[in-house]
Amino acid sequence: MSRTVRPFRAPLALAAALALMPAVVLGGCGIAPSGVRDWGRPPVISYSPTWVTVYLVRAGRLEPARVPVVSDSAKNIVDTLFRAGKQPPRPGLTSELNGFSHYDSKTTRYTGTSQRGGEPASSLGYRLNVVLSGEGGLSRLGLAQITCTVRQNKQESIWSVEITRLFPGTPASLGDHSCFEFRDLAAEGVRLPP
Repeated sequence: MSRTVRPFRAPLALAAALALMPAVVLGGCGIAPSGVRDWGRPPVISYSPTWVTVYLVRAGRLEPARVPVVSDSAKNIVDTLFRAGKQPPRPGLTSELNGFSHYDSKTTRYTGTSQRGGEPASSLGYRLNVVLSGEGGLSRLGLAQITCTVRQNKQESIWSVEITRLFPGTPASLGDHSCFEFRDLAAEGVRLPP
């Protein structure tokens, strides 16, 4: 019995298979290879800020100013008030809050009393606790800026604003306020929220 010696052809078969591989891989998935195509501009998320009213000071009186805010959460509104005081949106506006920082804001349930003999109110609202840090005391005008800004933008849900100076030194409560108590501080022609 004689054996026929066959030439070893594996390297040639392997080379042929590798040469066909890109066509099989690209064409085998059902996607035809093509050049780069321009399909227009990429998708872009456009940002449209929310606008809120903050109360700044002109000649010792509260004056409203519209400023953009990231969101209308109470915390963002108070942060925006403090920033607007450092960079007023209009010439001549100042702030009694410079020298203070907004440390935190927290909403708690608030049940007030009605105007008649201290009877419980029939509806339930919220109190915003605003915590500040900074040296010294906060003026009545500064308290009004915070309270009226919160009430202007959150009239239906926030009934009262409690302000506390946390540090430095001993924490001090600056009281529970409504904007109505500061109506004498409004600039001429300005109607403050309740």
